[in-house]
Amino acid sequence: MNKILLALTDREDAIRINNYLEDNSYQPYIVTDSASLIGKLKAGFDMLIIDSDIANELELNIIKFIKERHPGMRLILVCSREQLDRVIKSASSEGFDYILKPVNLNELKFLLERSAAVSVAEISQDNEPDYFEGRFVGKSDKIRKVMAVVKKVAKNESNILITGETGTGKELIARAVYELSRRATKPFIAVNSAAIPENLLESELFGYRKGAFTGASSDKKGLIELADGGTLFLDEIGDLSMGLQAKLLRVLENGDLRRLGDEASKTVNIRVIAATNQELLKSIKEKTFREDLFFRLNVIHIHIPPLRERVEDIPYLLRFFIEKYNKAERRNIVGIDANARAALLNYEYPGNVRELDNIVQHAFAMAPSDIITAADLPVTLQGISPFKKLSAPAPEGETTDGSDRELNLAAAEKSYILKALSKYSQNHTKAAKALGISRSTLWRKMKEYGINLPEE
Repeated sequence: MNKILLALTDREDAIRINNYLEDNSYQPYIVTDSASLIGKLKAGFDMLIIDSDIANELELNIIKFIKERHPGMRLILVCSREQLDRVIKSASSEGFDYILKPVNLNELKFLLERSAAVSVAEISQDNEPDYFEGRFVGKSDKIRKVMAVVKKVAKNESNILITGETGTGKELIARAVYELSRRATKPFIAVNSAAIPENLLESELFGYRKGAFTGASSDKKGLIELADGGTLFLDEIGDLSMGLQAKLLRVLENGDLRRLGDEASKTVNIRVIAATNQELLKSIKEKTFREDLFFRLNVIHIHIPPLRERVEDIPYLLRFFIEKYNKAERRNIVGIDANARAALLNYEYPGNVRELDNIVQHAFAMAPSDIITAADLPVTLQGISPFKKLSAPAPEGETTDGSDRELNLAAAEKSYILKALSKYSQNHTKAAKALGISRSTLWRKMKEYGINLPEE
């Protein structure tokens, strides 16, 4: 990825970036207005760095245009802080990168490295066996995309930021990247920034020399030094103090590491994979997280979707956990009844996959037979049906009496049943299964709501 087209309104800034790119063996070309941009694109550039003002001047959707006319071209949108929120929302779905004005050359370097990493991965052939088989469970499109990204970027040396809610499997993904990387024979050091007291975290990360503080009776290597040559996984990176963020930044910039109480420093060679359940861009705005550290870590971004957004993975996860605990506890649980299954499929899982794992453990402890029933589930799941989400409290400011509530729920249940019957061409068996209820319950509900449809 060498040929780069710069479409920037600020000519001085364009020249500054142009000189930087030339010094780093890129082949840049500058345009400063929308009129000359389209024609110049025909020259076949690898990347377009375009000012949002020029993009807005064009009588077309530049992102869609690039995708359709120049599918191999990468795009970086240069935007103002006022435009940032809108740009962030579309960047992920539209598949482009962004950078703030004025362009920070270090940040630009990271984006160029990331684009190069993805480009190399896209043209390489993946002939390896499926690493994820039996390790990361799921068949949904969303989780398959995560696995595909991991395979693409694992052998690259760039730092990675993994985001996702608690319990989604961020450390599992970090380990996958490590085990598929060229550093797999070197150390993998995992650090949970939130689990170590703040007053101990610095010495744990950076190590110390004898006498550095009371109790430092001998030299001690820190976790960063122990990861030398390998991979450092920093979980809950958003909980790191601003002081430690600054020290970590120095390590990432030049590999310079200094133990507490030591006048000399040493150089370490590590790949950092960071993870967080926090919105770091919000933390940056609130000045609780360093923007420069964010760009150092976010060279490659992997987002793990919550379980509620990939419900189709729940049956596979259930099967996995049942097999796991059958083996561990020498049981022979053979399945889950319809009511329990309905509850499990319609639960929101605020704790994601980790919570589902705990739920199955609970069910194993409570189940007296070889079938898990609704009574074996935690109290929070008992009574959940396909219609539970419809029975949520009225929105704030709205009031309903009991009769109105019953009418609303009845209408909602009837609608669900009609949709299921329509989807499965009036096949009662399939509709009941999809709703998570028995066939006899479906018939009772149909009679209750006056749904007179012929038997299949």
